[in-house]
Amino acid sequence: MKRINLLMAAVISIGITSQSFAQKGKKDDPKHTNYFLDVEEAIETREVVMEFSNGVSRMDFLKFKTKFTNNTNDFLLIDPSKFTITVNGTETHPKEKQFILDPNENTSKTIDVKEGANFNVDQLEVVLDSAFSRASVKGKPTGAGEFKMKPDKNSIMMEPFAVTLKKWRFDPKELSADFKIRYRGEGIGIVNESKIRIRREDGTVLKNTDAKDKLMVIPPMATKTLTVVRPFDKGEIGKGESVYVVWDEALQESDSKPIKV
Repeated sequence: MKRINLLMAAVISIGITSQSFAQKGKKDDPKHTNYFLDVEEAIETREVVMEFSNGVSRMDFLKFKTKFTNNTNDFLLIDPSKFTITVNGTETHPKEKQFILDPNENTSKTIDVKEGANFNVDQLEVVLDSAFSRASVKGKPTGAGEFKMKPDKNSIMMEPFAVTLKKWRFDPKELSADFKIRYRGEGIGIVNESKIRIRREDGTVLKNTDAKDKLMVIPPMATKTLTVVRPFDKGEIGKGESVYVVWDEALQESDSKPIKV
């Protein structure tokens, strides 16, 4: 279990002059502000590197910045709400949502707490257990499904995925359709746009030529929107002919496994 102590670097009373800075009772001022020293050394494990900086607190709030770097070739799920922050013996948790960090990428998040303790302190402790899990970039394909254009339904279920057609435009020149994809599992939902296919009535399968190579990843119980675009050559689609947006193998689920930090 890694414990990170943020130590106060300086004390400033916002809104009062430096002459009144040393007066007794200054910590009772609701605007009295603590600025904490940055943690000099990054916290590094095999899977993740974290750098802590910009710590600030007053009576009613606490915040600090954390830079996360993914050391793996897999996805990392990071849930800041599972950070345990102890202030004068009182434990509290941030309200930030879980997010996914792509392989070998980094991002910075502001960890913000506004309830649970008087945060006007010189030192606090952050415990990181249970906030991290890891999921492979290679998921397991889910059940197949397709949408007819013109639609005869606007939503289909494919195991842990719910796919809803929000709006669409289709004619012999082009198909454009916006889909809302909700992942209801406990790992990671992966959408591989390049594997979405367009099928004609006669069974001929057309590639989604404007598809992006980058995978879309969806955290547990989250929703993202994807637009499928397919221009057609002249005469490729007959007047009055329907086509189908086929999701076979485009949706994958990757199980996540907790990691200790």
